[in-house]
Amino acid sequence: MFTIKHATIVLSMLIVTTSISGSGRDEYLKKVVVHAKKNRKKIKIYHVGDLIFEHAKKTGVTLTQENILNTNPAVINAIRSSVFERIISELPRAKKEYDAVFVNIHAMFFWKHVFQRTWDNYYVPQLKPDLFVTFISDAARVRDHLRARKQWQPMNVTLYDALLWSNVEVEVSAGWAEMLRCRHYVVPVMAPAKLLYRLMFERKIQTAYISMPLTHGFKPSLQKKVDRLIGILEKYFIVFDPRQIELAVPTYFARNGKFGKTKKDKIDLTIHNQIVNRDLYWLVRQSDRIIAYFPEVVSSPGVIHELREAYETNKEVWVIWPKDVTTSPFITYYAHKVFRSPKELFNYLKSKKR
Repeated sequence: MFTIKHATIVLSMLIVTTSISGSGRDEYLKKVVVHAKKNRKKIKIYHVGDLIFEHAKKTGVTLTQENILNTNPAVINAIRSSVFERIISELPRAKKEYDAVFVNIHAMFFWKHVFQRTWDNYYVPQLKPDLFVTFISDAARVRDHLRARKQWQPMNVTLYDALLWSNVEVEVSAGWAEMLRCRHYVVPVMAPAKLLYRLMFERKIQTAYISMPLTHGFKPSLQKKVDRLIGILEKYFIVFDPRQIELAVPTYFARNGKFGKTKKDKIDLTIHNQIVNRDLYWLVRQSDRIIAYFPEVVSSPGVIHELREAYETNKEVWVIWPKDVTTSPFITYYAHKVFRSPKELFNYLKSKKR
């Protein structure tokens, strides 16, 4: 049975955020702070990396941005422990003064093509977080950002480095959350600030992953229909939109508003594997339901697999299928409800809100 739940504001949350370098996490959090301020909420952010440099300078330890990852691990561990001691001592007061407190850390560093832990098994549980959030970004954007930084130039970060590092960052963070019985969300940095704000403060509102054909349905006219759908669904759900990560459509390109194949197209199985893992095992699984929208009938193996994954993990599955078009049994089998237009879905949602 589906019922509409109204937002319930939850105060004084502690959120541990993780991400890889170059992801744009800090820029996203600045937007969250601004959005929260507009809603009369105050947010405190502890940037552990900045505090490490601050503590090193105060205690006479030389650390530089370019060479910090070459520092003896014992030295970094000692400084980081002092930083966490400070944060933990300040948290009771901070949680009284602010509506939410962030502790910004990395789960792993990928340096000289070796994964290095950047956390302490003792201190993470001591924080007693309410929520874990891992930010992800388009791998090509991460690669370009890191290549532009002096610190990362010796490593010559590749697209595959960025993909692998991001994958490990998510899985380590999810492991922490699982051990501490906390929720963990993967949030694209291209998502609007209100997404994380709502995950923090509107915890009784259900989350919904919006599935749609992309590889064979990525046309401006169809995507505008998806935009309109999501705009209305956000009145009822907290929405995860896979398009906010990257528009990964390897066999199509846009030129003057037209889409077609090019001889330069090639399928990269590594990237494809990452996309499948990200959508099926991160975004779908962290959602309460999936709403699959077919603006028109096109081939979409991705949507079919997302429907099955959600259905078989006991999530509510809804499908919007074009009216006057025969439905496939492989669509209806994995759906709890099939609507023949967005309007039909909206009428249903309105009836449940009364």
